[in-house]
Amino acid sequence: MAKRLLVAIGEQLRHCPGVITLGARSQLSDYTAEERRLLLAADRIFYPTVRFVEILAAAGKEIFPSVSCYRFLGDKLKETALFRLLKVPHPRTRVYYGDKQKARITADFSFPFVGKRAFRSSRGRYVFLIRDPGELSWYNTQFNPAYVQEYIPGDKVVRVIVLNYRMVWGSWWAPAPGDFRCTVPLGPIVPEEALPAEPLSLAKEIAGSGKFSDVAVDMLFDGKRFWVLGLNFRYGAKGWPGHMQSRLQAIEAMIERGEL
Repeated sequence: MAKRLLVAIGEQLRHCPGVITLGARSQLSDYTAEERRLLLAADRIFYPTVRFVEILAAAGKEIFPSVSCYRFLGDKLKETALFRLLKVPHPRTRVYYGDKQKARITADFSFPFVGKRAFRSSRGRYVFLIRDPGELSWYNTQFNPAYVQEYIPGDKVVRVIVLNYRMVWGSWWAPAPGDFRCTVPLGPIVPEEALPAEPLSLAKEIAGSGKFSDVAVDMLFDGKRFWVLGLNFRYGAKGWPGHMQSRLQAIEAMIERGEL
């Protein structure tokens, strides 16, 4: 079997012996003719960056993370539309543009409810529990569009990580004292067999249907069922099971086995 040519632009896999890392440049013309030849000849290109992913995909290259991961990165509006289309359990959510639409928020939602920044928010940042008209007024002046979601009480979240559509791990998270957001890990990342069946199935369905080759799916457990809260594509994680110490080592192991 011929050896695969694996090339990376981002430097995440610079220590992986099976991958040639070129490094990120401001434009494709900054790469040498030989480097551009490697990109065109590559069997797979890793971490192409937001700047180059669409170009390389249009040239017919296999990409990791997949193109969908980049297209949905930091965009809660696309997430919500996908969740509705796939009919996955997701807190009731509406988006309001401008003051005229925002005036309808309290007709659609009862306090308390959740307000988020619609774009470029992650790791629990820009997520607010809105408890009264004063807090809503502040939120509306800070964010447009308003991304408003029903508040579902729950004491823990499970994060299910899906790599290459089939390798699955997960971990449980809980709120810090005085905070409703689940941002505190309860323990190490565990393998697939240690996860409940319901969130495992949901995460695999979303990863497969959305063509997300590297995604963490966060789900709130309310005591009865799991609710999909959002997708994370930059979710750095440590404490993986077995000999692996990080997500990147898990990816490197898959590359060495020829699975990626």
